[in-house]
Amino acid sequence: MSAFDFGENTMFKKIDNFINYFSTVVMMITMIMATLVAFVNVVMRYCFNYSMTWAGELTSYLFIWSALFGAAYGFKVGMHIGVNAIIQILKPKLAKIVLIITLIIILIYLTAVMYWGYNFIVFSYEMEQVSVDLRLPFWIIYLCVPIAMFIADYQILLKLIKAIKTPSDIFNYEMIMREDI
Repeated sequence: MSAFDFGENTMFKKIDNFINYFSTVVMMITMIMATLVAFVNVVMRYCFNYSMTWAGELTSYLFIWSALFGAAYGFKVGMHIGVNAIIQILKPKLAKIVLIITLIIILIYLTAVMYWGYNFIVFSYEMEQVSVDLRLPFWIIYLCVPIAMFIADYQILLKLIKAIKTPSDIFNYEMIMREDI
């Protein structure tokens, strides 16, 4: 179930499912590809005395993509480390206010990173920068920043809406921030 109940057959539910599916698939595929490329390169180097010069660069970029999409997924399921000891000892009404303020700050930060990531893509595109070994345009490599931050923003926004809509008397940090995988 999503952090915010969209109902069964709404357009929002379909968008939510697509975003969750997309981020999970990108995270898994990039991690699998990075692991395979690194493994094959090690085998080639030690068994055949041949190394693929581009493998290290590709592995780094794939791990970065995996990490950023994994971070976005972490916002969905509440896997990020948080100092919630203070929130958990507060009265529910005050805990709700503190969590809402925290989520707004996180939302602002992620939006700023998304905006700066987009600007960096535009800059890289205009400068026609390419990677050393792969000769891949950097703007393609950097696409992961605004996309992953958009997904993370989306997940935080859902949690913010849920926190705002949850009555203060039944408010609990875990019910807002944790989601079943």
